[in-house]
Amino acid sequence: MGMWIGRPGALREFTDAATTFDRSPTLGVTEFRSLGGGVTTWAPQVQPRRLKLAWRAMLPDDLAHVDRLARRVDGPGPVVVIDPAAGNLLTANHAAGLAPAPGQASWWSTPNVTTTSTPYAPVLASLQAPDDLTTLVWYAPTPTQAYPVVPGRQVTWWAPSLAGVAQELRMWCYGADGAYVTWFFSAYTDRPLVVTVPDNVAYVRVGVKLHRSFTALPVGPSLLALTTPEHAALRVGNRQAFSAAQQAGKVPLTQYAVTGTGGALSDVGGLAHVTMPNGGLIYWVPTAGAHGFPITPGQLAVFAAQFSKSTSLGVDFRNSTGEVVASVGRQAAAAPPGAAYARPWVSVSSTTAATPIGSASLMVWDQAPPLPAGEGAPLLSITGYGQSIQPGQLAARDVTLELVEVISATG
Repeated sequence: MGMWIGRPGALREFTDAATTFDRSPTLGVTEFRSLGGGVTTWAPQVQPRRLKLAWRAMLPDDLAHVDRLARRVDGPGPVVVIDPAAGNLLTANHAAGLAPAPGQASWWSTPNVTTTSTPYAPVLASLQAPDDLTTLVWYAPTPTQAYPVVPGRQVTWWAPSLAGVAQELRMWCYGADGAYVTWFFSAYTDRPLVVTVPDNVAYVRVGVKLHRSFTALPVGPSLLALTTPEHAALRVGNRQAFSAAQQAGKVPLTQYAVTGTGGALSDVGGLAHVTMPNGGLIYWVPTAGAHGFPITPGQLAVFAAQFSKSTSLGVDFRNSTGEVVASVGRQAAAAPPGAAYARPWVSVSSTTAATPIGSASLMVWDQAPPLPAGEGAPLLSITGYGQSIQPGQLAARDVTLELVEVISATG
């Protein structure tokens, strides 16, 4: 597996590995020393990556390709370098689910989704009422606001922290001119979406379609990479916390609890019913007197209930002694620090007749597995190029190439 270099939409694979590959960023740190000897440093918000590549006896076809790029034979503009050693093509903040530095664009598009964060801190997303347009999109800081890819190669996309609230993983494909070509999706959100890039595609944009309401859920780590065999084993685990009887809305009644004056549970033909003339809450519990269902901080609790008289639903998170550490009025929420139990509930305004509680579900999703750090696949401009010939080997050229990460390149 080699490296791809070229103009967007016309990448060439270099199977002959570079003898030198320096990809150090330009930190641009300036030091100021006071008269007393103390040091103050200043650094720019953006540290562009510089690439220094060198090959010995480059193959003639590769040389012709590099020469045209360096001399701008096919016109000005940026080039793309995709290194298969880069474990994650997403930018660093995207891959980690972190907000960028002050003044930098977040590069997340959030139709109907509210995102909040402070610079360098985790991005938290909240969703009140999902619909067909509710999609969180990962943009890239390039002229096309998408990530360059290699036609014919497989790419992997995954956002495991959102698996419990996601309906689909999505990938949109665009040509070198930025025109939309096609899209792919997968409803299996507990594992990555793997796509073979069509021939006429130069960029992809990725996102997650959401279908459950949630509050302050970390966007978390995500992955966009050239597919490797290891990706086939990536999973995020989940389990059903309710018993089979609770899932079906059946007895025993000890697996439910009610609050409110006059609230009572009853068994009608083996189905759990509730009467609440003055309103109140219905709780689901594993056994009578239990604080809730075991959970650990960071795990995601996803609750769904079919009770016909409910006005709202949510989850209480309780500590080891049963005290409420957080109460969330959404279908899904991540267990906060200190949480040991999750106790789901529905709010009832009033029901004077015995009403079936109905089916329900409490899925507990594990935290996302570790994913590679984001290294990006930025656009670059060629700033240095050299050829040298070994004595007596006119056809064999040693080549050096220097590039710098840019927002755009016009010359």
